[in-house]
Amino acid sequence: MKALILAGGYAKRMWPLTKDVPKPLLPIAGRPAIDYILDKLLEVNINTVIISTNQRFKPQFEEWRRNKQAFQIEISTEDSRDEEEKLGATKALAELSPKLDPDDYIIIAGDNIFTAGIKGMIDFYNQKKAPVIAVIKAESVEEVMRGSSIILEKDMRITSFEEKPSKPRSMLIGVCIYTMPHKAILRAAEYLAEDGKKDELGNFAAWLCEKEDVYGYMLEGRLWDIGTIESYERLNEEFNRSAAD
Repeated sequence: MKALILAGGYAKRMWPLTKDVPKPLLPIAGRPAIDYILDKLLEVNINTVIISTNQRFKPQFEEWRRNKQAFQIEISTEDSRDEEEKLGATKALAELSPKLDPDDYIIIAGDNIFTAGIKGMIDFYNQKKAPVIAVIKAESVEEVMRGSSIILEKDMRITSFEEKPSKPRSMLIGVCIYTMPHKAILRAAEYLAEDGKKDELGNFAAWLCEKEDVYGYMLEGRLWDIGTIESYERLNEEFNRSAAD
């Protein structure tokens, strides 16, 4: 299994912090945010990490990569340099997928910081031999409305996945931590050919749930999505306090 970390956005909502620095490289308690994802990958049998980014931030990721000895890190770049040119997460995945080795992948948004280990999720994926999406329980309806609403069967198969629902039917949220075979990733192009949205990857995940069996895996612990300057500052303060204890 290989890891694919999505880091192609320009995070305009967080300017000026992210005008010249990609979100995954923002410091959290003195470390780049993406390093906390690598910590989780170190716990499992993954030695190849692919960073999907853009031309503008490619040099920053190349500089960051120099000190990483535990992984083989490959940097794949989309042909964009600003917000107006960006492909969007799903279109970037569709363009990258034919270039990927025919392997299994764990796909993680580069701005997701989480405390849970991923070994259990990978073991579950190996049992099901089908795409698996990490699921967390929301703390509020508003949180679901900003994310996605998921309904699970007893065997954890996803029977409903609604991105940014106006009337959530569940307090379960699907987060951008996916385990998928290469053949499922290749379907991103099929989704776009059916006029699918090129941006949020959750829309592709929702479409995939209608086309084939996709399972949910309840992710323990906490998860933070660095989406605003305020949420980033709160996370940084929290991690700094933990480091000081």
